[in-house]
Amino acid sequence: MKKLIVICSFAAIMFAACTSTPKSYIVEGVVPDDSYNNRKVYLYDYEIRKTVDSAMIVDGKFTFTGSVETAVIRRLVLNRLSVDFILENGKISVDMAAPENVKNIKGAKLNDKLSKFLTEMALYQNEFLAKTEEIQQSQISDANKNSQRRENYQHYRQLIESLRITFFNANKDNVLGAFVLWNNQLFDMEPDLLASLYEQAGDAVRSFKPLQTIVETNERKKLTAEGMPFTDFTIENGNLDGSRASLSDYVGKGKYVLVDFWASWCGPCIAEIPVLTEVYNEHRGDQFEILGVAVWENRESTMKYIENNGSLWSQIIDAGDFPATLYGIEGIPHIILFGPDGTIVARGLRGERLKSKVADVLCDCH
Repeated sequence: MKKLIVICSFAAIMFAACTSTPKSYIVEGVVPDDSYNNRKVYLYDYEIRKTVDSAMIVDGKFTFTGSVETAVIRRLVLNRLSVDFILENGKISVDMAAPENVKNIKGAKLNDKLSKFLTEMALYQNEFLAKTEEIQQSQISDANKNSQRRENYQHYRQLIESLRITFFNANKDNVLGAFVLWNNQLFDMEPDLLASLYEQAGDAVRSFKPLQTIVETNERKKLTAEGMPFTDFTIENGNLDGSRASLSDYVGKGKYVLVDFWASWCGPCIAEIPVLTEVYNEHRGDQFEILGVAVWENRESTMKYIENNGSLWSQIIDAGDFPATLYGIEGIPHIILFGPDGTIVARGLRGERLKSKVADVLCDCH
């Protein structure tokens, strides 16, 4: 009887050891070839937007070890190669030889599910791209091509949204649910659908900062969409002389105002200046003006550019990221046309579309 008890106790201990939750992680990876030896792979934290660890590549392999209290989304970065994965306690293997291949992540519970999700996503995406190419090569009219491309896009968008919803519903209380909503590949999720799913999610999803940023940006875009009234902002030393400047100093004063959110380091912003100059020279007057708002740049850099190149129109500078955040702007240049009463007439204007839009509204107001 005692022998039986001992055997049962030993079996229980072994079963508990085999089924217990891992307390630490080991991430083992391989790289494309020996040319990467003696280089470092970096572990990037999306939450704080910084590298948090590194590992040396030896004989085409690298290893990260440590522990996490809860599973988190991380990125492995090696020069231009990168792989997003879920860092969780357990053993994880990553093949960086094919970073675009979704089968490069294996091991640990959530990563196995992640690999399945990405594999199914890739199947749809590859089918979509193949069908798009087939349409492009077909001997049909351009009008029919455009129609078929739109139908193809909508078809695969719906399939991928359905897939994402299915995986989200099964993982709305863990970080994989955050990954499914956040990681957009080829097809962005419709903002209203994203907001709805986000509201249903648990803390593990809602606390992921990059996803929070997307949801908040979408909401700001809705509040500052075409047809909405302008949202004012004030920069304490926004004028060139260092005095206080507000958007309402210019917008809502009875003129059409074209507001260019820009920075001197931004190549496309500088490339758009000749277009703005042409529009300014043609239409400036009692009914129209242009305002520049320098964002994501320090005062000194903006002032240096203006001193060297001049500016035909008024500027609000040293605005930081506040105006861009307020208007849901994700990239610059971003140019918005405001009506005489401050209503947003159009967003995202560039090039010929910018010129024709300004000409149209000014023609209509005569």
